[in-house]
Amino acid sequence: MKKTRLAFISVLLLVPLTGYSLTGKEIIRRSEEAVRGNTLIASYEITIQTRRWERTMKMNSWEDRKTRRSFSEITAPKKDAGNRFLLIDKTMRHYVPSLQQEIIISPSMMLQSWMGSDFTNDDIVKESSILEDYNHILKGEETKDGHECYIIELQPKPGAPVVWGKIIYYARKPDYLPVRQEYYGERNQLRRVMYCSEFKRVHNRVIPTFYKMETEGKKDRYTSIKILNARFNLKIPESVFTIQNLRRR
Repeated sequence: MKKTRLAFISVLLLVPLTGYSLTGKEIIRRSEEAVRGNTLIASYEITIQTRRWERTMKMNSWEDRKTRRSFSEITAPKKDAGNRFLLIDKTMRHYVPSLQQEIIISPSMMLQSWMGSDFTNDDIVKESSILEDYNHILKGEETKDGHECYIIELQPKPGAPVVWGKIIYYARKPDYLPVRQEYYGERNQLRRVMYCSEFKRVHNRVIPTFYKMETEGKKDRYTSIKILNARFNLKIPESVFTIQNLRRR
């Protein structure tokens, strides 16, 4: 009898270590923390690739995930340099240097293409939160792109400021890093797929350093984001997330 009790206790102790003891939300939380931290300061190379032409931009970005604020600035090429994007209080602002004007991006425009790429305005400023604005359903496990992954279905909460009908999120085991994300419209049609790869150590953690976004129906083009540098959980000055910083010349 004593051996049976010990065996039963051992099983209970092991349960939290198994994949299915985790909820879908906990997997997404760990994934977000792994790739973004509480704050993220990063530089990127963004390439829009089509059959006929290629365009590359460089961008610096500051993000505070806890307060849901972000600031981004394009630094190259020269004709795009100075374009800035600020998110405060769920309002996105775009400063256009050639016009010396600030444009407020309405919620209905968050799904629109960012700078002609396959990424949306929402992708860049992170106005919506996949952790807070969705319900998370753990659907099972599957090998995807060579990685054993958890499959989590994200369903938007009622009234949440989101642009997708649902997202299928593949997080690899055992570090929960994203491998693939499939984005669906309100009528359950696949709209685009983002592939995450080139897992490398950056600053103090391993993250995917290459993201490739493909839009359904546009197989002759894609947009990639390469992380050039990143720093996690550093204090960001309050002056970064200000209208004055957005409008500076």
